Amino acid sequence: MQNYLSNIELYYSSQKINSSNQLILKEEEFKHAVQVMRNSIGETIYITNGEGSIFRCEIISIEKNSLLAKVFDEIKKENKFANICFCIPRLKNPERLKFSIEKCVELGVTNFILFNSERTISKFSKIERWKKIALSAIKQSLHAYLPQIKIVNSLDEISELTGEKILLDQNAKHKFIFSNRRDENYYFIFGPEGGLSEKEINLFDEAKIFSLGEYRLRSETAIIKCASLLK
Repeated sequence: MQNYLSNIELYYSSQKINSSNQLILKEEEFKHAVQVMRNSIGETIYITNGEGSIFRCEIISIEKNSLLAKVFDEIKKENKFANICFCIPRLKNPERLKFSIEKCVELGVTNFILFNSERTISKFSKIERWKKIALSAIKQSLHAYLPQIKIVNSLDEISELTGEKILLDQNAKHKFIFSNRRDENYYFIFGPEGGLSEKEINLFDEAKIFSLGEYRLRSETAIIKCASLLK
């Protein structure tokens, strides 16, 4: 099967391929495939396992709450940004946070930490909401890695993680330059609409604080711009 896919509908299944080289599609994915897209027995569908593979399958049976598909081909994808994590604050407008996650996933980011900053202390929506948004984004953009998302209470927890911390701040002295060393873990940290507090900024090495340009960007714009600059 060719490595480039376009104009297909992609489904997700956490089920393992059985000994007969078959996959099961269940729950919301099953409903979308059968009730919305009207797929029937004998038709071809594409399923990702969220672990780097996309399978070309043929539907061989449809039950009340699931379908069974025979796997014929597999595309294996590389996760180029497996060592990169975007640390995103709670934004005042939840739709802007949703937009940020969607676009970052489309651009290949697969790891996220959502945190409360001192200037935007509030509870996040349940993590299931953000995972559902990320899943929808990988299916739309035909990615094969299910993003990993977790929520922490503050930047202090992120500052203690092992890996290089890169803070994006409008007032930084250094322009953003990045080269991805695959044997290093990176945490890209973004501020909320009101910026990070001085205490939060001081948690990080000044030499690793960068500006994305001369213009002031909305938080979600900075997040998406940084994702587009990764290489």
